[in-house]
Amino acid sequence: MLRRLVASAATLVVVGALVLTVYGLVVKAQAESLLRDLTSLRVGVSGEAEVQRLIQRHKRYVSGQHRDERGFSTAFRIENRWLSTLRLEPPAWFNASVSVERGRVNQIGASLFRAMNIYPTFGASAGMVVENIENSKALQTPHYYFPTPVGKPYLRVELDAEASEVQRHHAFDFSFRCLTKPGWGCDLPCDYLPSAWPDWKESLRGSALYPAYFYERYPKSTRCDAR
Repeated sequence: MLRRLVASAATLVVVGALVLTVYGLVVKAQAESLLRDLTSLRVGVSGEAEVQRLIQRHKRYVSGQHRDERGFSTAFRIENRWLSTLRLEPPAWFNASVSVERGRVNQIGASLFRAMNIYPTFGASAGMVVENIENSKALQTPHYYFPTPVGKPYLRVELDAEASEVQRHHAFDFSFRCLTKPGWGCDLPCDYLPSAWPDWKESLRGSALYPAYFYERYPKSTRCDAR
């Protein structure tokens, strides 16, 4: 009897681990699919019909919608709910959004967050990207830039329709490992946006912030540089 109980318990553990592994793979695949469809849109080019197809395909993850006389916006959210509910991982979530104005996409956004209580002022480490038709800042701001204070646990990227294809690819190159990951890591911005991270560093060259202050604030970031 004891052997049967032990065998049954071991079987349950294996089955549970398998189910959670499959669940993690599914969540990751869903986030990748949403991001792929989102970035297939083009600000200033894609129309309302394309956005509606995106919404229908991912309607399960719609978290909010707003419409007025100028256009509409839709937000999406994918979470690691089972993993966080079972306390196997901290809460993590992928947010996406698209806005249409006067019949054309005028903004798309994507963000990946992971709760990290070691950051009391922000509460999460993250990667955040916003793409607009035009630069929303001063005219001298580049078409691809990083309004991120050095030392924060997140990397924020902004770009507009004039950014290059390479820059756009780097901006939206999320690592979804931090959405469902086991083990270490996911406490640095490079864990979320690994391609935008070196671009950010390069943009800081020649400033007083780089390299001494940068590496003082991110002492573990050498593991990111090795990728």
